[in-house]
Amino acid sequence: MNNFKKIIKREVSFLSSAKNRFLLIGFVAIYAILFITLYEPFNINQWGGNYYWQFIMVGTAILFVTQFALRSLFRIKNFTYLSLFLWYLLEVTIMAYFFYLLFGDELSAYSEQFKEYLLTFRYTALILIVPYTVFVWYMEHKYRYSKLKAEKAEIIEAGTKDKNKLLTITGENGKVALAIKYGQLVYVKSAGNYLELFYMKGETIVKELIRGSIKEFEVNIQDYKPLLRIHRSYIVNFNYLHSFKRTKKGYILIMQHVPDVELSVSSSYKDIFEERLKKVSSPLVTT
Repeated sequence: MNNFKKIIKREVSFLSSAKNRFLLIGFVAIYAILFITLYEPFNINQWGGNYYWQFIMVGTAILFVTQFALRSLFRIKNFTYLSLFLWYLLEVTIMAYFFYLLFGDELSAYSEQFKEYLLTFRYTALILIVPYTVFVWYMEHKYRYSKLKAEKAEIIEAGTKDKNKLLTITGENGKVALAIKYGQLVYVKSAGNYLELFYMKGETIVKELIRGSIKEFEVNIQDYKPLLRIHRSYIVNFNYLHSFKRTKKGYILIMQHVPDVELSVSSSYKDIFEERLKKVSSPLVTT
């Protein structure tokens, strides 16, 4: 239920672009042409066979009005999925009204007119729902992929740009206890009141024991994107991630240069780890 609430409140930002709105209208129009021409749904060949192109032209014109004129009038820049669905119902309502007005039979009784309009509304909604849904689904996945790609590029750029910067760690007396390049650090392990830093020195991995807490250390390394805390006791450098395997509670990581060491991703950091995995090149997965 919570996931459903999150989805309907999610912003549909890609429809703020005029280009994407043009694409939506074009896709709906092409789908309607093909669907009506090839399948002749709802016995349209019997009651509206002479109006195929008029239906398409009127429907397309109404979409232009709703997606550009009305949105501008009401100053609607972005939709959520809920408001987009309500907007879709508004478009169907307007479209069905004009279809009924222009192509419907002349009926004297209001009850018959209402039934005829409801039938027109139903047919219009059934035709529009498929291209509308397919287009939004496609654009959502395309947008999310582009966003993840951009975030991945940002992480890689940040990691490349900052890897030669010095990470300085001070001791209790305020003097520098250790200074290494961010790009050298492989992982950090908490050991009581001390931290074990595993970093590359040439082609060899070395360990340095310094006094401090992992919480304080985490604050100092926030600007270096490849570093991520995965456990109350571990911080790892994603640039050295070799492989991982899933467990019931989280993941087990294997880092480069220390193949015999297994680092746990705890359940409380599992979501953060999985989000980061989406943004970087996937390492070898072992199950």
